[in-house]
Amino acid sequence: MKEVKKHSMISNFFYAWKLANKAGKGLLVGTLIIGIFQFVNHYIWIYVPKFIVSFVEKHYSIKRFIVTTVVLCVCLFLANALNRYGYTKIDFEFIKNNAFFEKLRMKKMFKTDYKNMENPDFLDFSQKAKTALYRGNGFHGVLYETHNIISNSLVIIVASILIGVKNVFILAAMLVMAVFVGKILGWVGARDKVKFSDFMAPIYREINYLDRTTKNFDFAKDIRLFNMFGVFKRELDFVNKIFFKKNKEHHNRWVLGAMGMESVLLCEKLVMFGWLVYMILKGQMVVSDFLLYVGLAESLHEHIGYMSWIYSAVRTNTFMINDYREFITWKEDSESFQDDEGSIKDLSFDSYEFKFEDVSFKYPGHDNYVLKDINLTIKDGKKLAVVGINGAGKTTFIKLIMKLYNPTKGRILLNGIDIRKFDREAYFKIFAPVFQNIECFALPIFENVSFETEENTDFDKVNKALETSGLSEKINMYENGIHTNLLKIFDENGIDLSGGEKQRLAMAYKIL
Repeated sequence: MKEVKKHSMISNFFYAWKLANKAGKGLLVGTLIIGIFQFVNHYIWIYVPKFIVSFVEKHYSIKRFIVTTVVLCVCLFLANALNRYGYTKIDFEFIKNNAFFEKLRMKKMFKTDYKNMENPDFLDFSQKAKTALYRGNGFHGVLYETHNIISNSLVIIVASILIGVKNVFILAAMLVMAVFVGKILGWVGARDKVKFSDFMAPIYREINYLDRTTKNFDFAKDIRLFNMFGVFKRELDFVNKIFFKKNKEHHNRWVLGAMGMESVLLCEKLVMFGWLVYMILKGQMVVSDFLLYVGLAESLHEHIGYMSWIYSAVRTNTFMINDYREFITWKEDSESFQDDEGSIKDLSFDSYEFKFEDVSFKYPGHDNYVLKDINLTIKDGKKLAVVGINGAGKTTFIKLIMKLYNPTKGRILLNGIDIRKFDREAYFKIFAPVFQNIECFALPIFENVSFETEENTDFDKVNKALETSGLSEKINMYENGIHTNLLKIFDENGIDLSGGEKQRLAMAYKIL
């Protein structure tokens, strides 16, 4: 199991905003607008009851009443209009930000060592990183709640100052109880992360696998011919049983947390309103001030409770961001080989000779060696056939020579240089592998060969590569030729190729 570095809540919070600002500053602008003017709007409504009663108490003129009312209405209109603008802006910015975060995650998936694609720990972290990008979770949960953190913090600060001026002991009691609420929800959030979010990562992976497989055209024939519906239903029933059980536990956990929080908040409310009633009965507060402080007390009570929920949600979501952060920075084993690992980028040799020196290999997490003490030299210009029974290590041998895996023991040399010293992407370019299972992409044929846009594709070279691989005659049968789309995922007129034709398409890519 990978040892996970636990970054602090504050560290993960600022990490989220650092990444968000790389995607653009719009989200920060929208967040500040909402946070500030939500606070302004809230305090205008707290002030309104005091304003109305004060006119009666102090016998202010009708003109002054009308002018003040107009000013308040204009302020409310501007605050609400700016709030609407802010919400519209951050909704759009979240789409852009999420695409940026997903691009980083996918880049890691594409660039990581091949062996990680068979590593359950890595795949679980990939799912956790994906979960951190779901709406309401991880990044969205933290970034979205920031405007509430700003507005609620301002409300609590101002209300605390005004109440503290009247009675500092009442304020202290309320803040102590607020800490208790935060502790309760913080404990529930931390426990729920382990018991629910972490536990569910492999379950989500299995659900996603079953979903992808049932929709995958490559499996469609087997599923129908061999009546495999029962198998998939059985597996789906099994994971759904776990899914619903854990969701029920998740729900109950938060219900208990909410009950604990509300109990403390009720005590807080009794203390606050008991003090206000005492003040008015003793004649130490006029009616207009009483209404103002009732509003402040209710506001402080409400926003402390809400802030506790926000704190708990943000804390839980920063745990998810921590997983994303660890996934993006997952240290590749190849980086630990030596200082000059991957430093050689020029592989333009006149000839290529591979040499295996006492090479042994076992897959991560396994005790048995697939290959043991292999010594072999492959001369330039020579042909080599590797034969053997199933499981003899033929495919593993190819994966090693292509640097998809590093030897457990020994080393592989190219022209006398350990292949681990070569830049991986540059090294891959000297090979033209055609594996048994070839996957085509739902793109036009030319793009499956060039992997470039139409403007950047040299069609003469593409046609020549297809001709060399023996596929041009087949392609020319179609009305749109090399512009014909493969598969029917995006185009109902898309075509599929046979297994051998897919291999020829793969060869065309390498020939190009």
